[in-house]
Amino acid sequence: MTRSQNSRRMCKPSHNAVEADNGAQPKVMTPGGYVHPEAAPLFAKCPCIRKIPIFGEAVEGYGPKVIVALGASYLLCKGIADQILTGQTYAMMIDRYKIGVPRYQRLSSISTMGWSIKAFTAMLCDGFAFLGYTKRWYMFISCVAGGAFALIYGLLPAKESSADVAAAFIFLSSWGKANVDILSEGHYSRLMRQNPKPGPSMVSWIWFWIMVGAIIAVIMNGPLADAGKPQISIFISAALQLLTCVFFLFNWYGEKKNRVLRSEDALYVLEETRKERERLGVVACTSGEESCVYSADAGAAVSLEEVLGDELVQGSLSRGRPDDEGEEFSDGTAVAEGEVYYGKPPVSCLFGLFEVNTEVICLNWRIFVYSMIMTSAVIGMLSANILAGTLGLLIVCVVVSTICCATSFWALPLVIAKANVFCYLQMTVYIRASSPLYAFYLNSNGCEGDFPNFSYSFYNTVAGVIGNVAGLVGVTLFNALFSKHSYQLTFIVTTVIQVMAALFDIIIVKRWNKYIGIPDHAMYIWGDAVVVQIVYMLGFMPLVVLMSRLCPRGSESVVYALMAGFANLGQSTASSLGAIIMEYGWPVYSNDDPCNHDNLPLLLFVTSVCTPMLVIPLSYLLPMARIIDDVDVDGNVVRQKVGENVVGMVAAASEGSSSERSSQEAVAAPQGHS
Repeated sequence: MTRSQNSRRMCKPSHNAVEADNGAQPKVMTPGGYVHPEAAPLFAKCPCIRKIPIFGEAVEGYGPKVIVALGASYLLCKGIADQILTGQTYAMMIDRYKIGVPRYQRLSSISTMGWSIKAFTAMLCDGFAFLGYTKRWYMFISCVAGGAFALIYGLLPAKESSADVAAAFIFLSSWGKANVDILSEGHYSRLMRQNPKPGPSMVSWIWFWIMVGAIIAVIMNGPLADAGKPQISIFISAALQLLTCVFFLFNWYGEKKNRVLRSEDALYVLEETRKERERLGVVACTSGEESCVYSADAGAAVSLEEVLGDELVQGSLSRGRPDDEGEEFSDGTAVAEGEVYYGKPPVSCLFGLFEVNTEVICLNWRIFVYSMIMTSAVIGMLSANILAGTLGLLIVCVVVSTICCATSFWALPLVIAKANVFCYLQMTVYIRASSPLYAFYLNSNGCEGDFPNFSYSFYNTVAGVIGNVAGLVGVTLFNALFSKHSYQLTFIVTTVIQVMAALFDIIIVKRWNKYIGIPDHAMYIWGDAVVVQIVYMLGFMPLVVLMSRLCPRGSESVVYALMAGFANLGQSTASSLGAIIMEYGWPVYSNDDPCNHDNLPLLLFVTSVCTPMLVIPLSYLLPMARIIDDVDVDGNVVRQKVGENVVGMVAAASEGSSSERSSQEAVAAPQGHS
């Protein structure tokens, strides 16, 4: 078969060879549209299932097994297990390990660091398929290892020396959950690209169970912490994370093997290329002569190059392939009958244990290097928080921020790099002083005087449930209030409101609410659990939309993971800066004077009122566009059909989850204005 004949065969939309290799079932079409082969017999036996809101449409498009597996895994792993692990950190560290408030301020940031390196996981898994799969077995190992780390964390002896080791195990267990999250996002994003219509229902189904899991977690955490048994929550978290591995052991996600997916990608890109040629009037040659190209107008070829200038397409088309099926490349890499690839096929190594997707690594090598730099930065931050002195931690924060921000401009397009730096700095300038606030509200040191003396059941459970509801209200209000305004105006307004909302904590700390007759519980519920959470979501949603808009075609998942992970690193940096300020200038609940919180109002004023105002000038790093506008990688507003715009937004936004996870943590376990 000649090269031109092979090219024509590859451009055909038929996927028979790929489906045959994967054992795929034929598609079922009904007068109402596509119905998944596994859903058709289920609907025939139980027609009522099809009428269930959200679930019915999702099952119709993707099948019952994958929808149930996605909902259950997100409920167990990201919903309950993760919220339990992070929500009980304070009770474990302060009440069980008996460390001081300043020490907890350092260690608290470690719980979010595992979510900062999931871009590295995404690149590693895409580049090196394990046992024939790019996701399945990595998620299985992450669940087993993450559950084991959580179990060891819960079994550590109840003494102060266990705190540092416990922080490391929290990081490792959280990393396992983050791996499941990002790889699951990559899997269902692929499903949504293949069948976009029921995509919004699938995303809604997933987030429904995440929210249910968060509520279950906060209901569980409070009473157990009050009973002096926070470690029981950790054991439950370990068991649920371990249980999630069952879905990957039996491949309920229905993930296809790596070689099948690579073939599907090649066919998809070639089909899109054919459609663009037809639209622009460029007809590929069929006689085998390289110079035989016809264009309907003189500018069509140039337009085609611009339209298809995506790195994935350009890189793929620039690489050769064997002329005939079944031949080998010069390095001995074999191409099996019926397989189609752009460039070289996956290369087996270590006796077939791994398959190296060299094309993926070569096309995204800058992003791969940047993800390793971020991973090194996270490990450096983790080590500094545990081991370094105050000056050493400050130096590490400055070095990490400088290197990661600078390399962002090297690894990413300019507009994406500027947005990436903004997401990091926007989180960093909201310096987090959650540890002294916890100690004040809960009176953890048993100090005498006028304190709120909240119980864990109220602070975590009651306020957590109300905060979840308030967060949903914030999401709804965002669409109505800010969707048609520019990013700059949105961040200016939300920043001013967030700064005003931060005054609730200062009012309670200064006890001014008592002077006007408002009880502490009512003031806190109305302030931190309602207003602060609504405003937090109003400021968080523009980041989700922005990252969704800017992710380039063909690299959506990994670029989104990079930006979300960098934003999470900003949160960790903010906690570290809070610890530095407390250790250098304004000690609160220090080891020498564990009941002295005289500096707390000033600390809150600087960290929650003054430094967040820096977001306003930083917002001009973002594209000068409205939130509803679609923005290309050059920062220009582009116009799309409404249907394409909506589907693209839902598909991209569904991949948010480290920043999404940050919002979940803030809503499910309120920690004051942090």
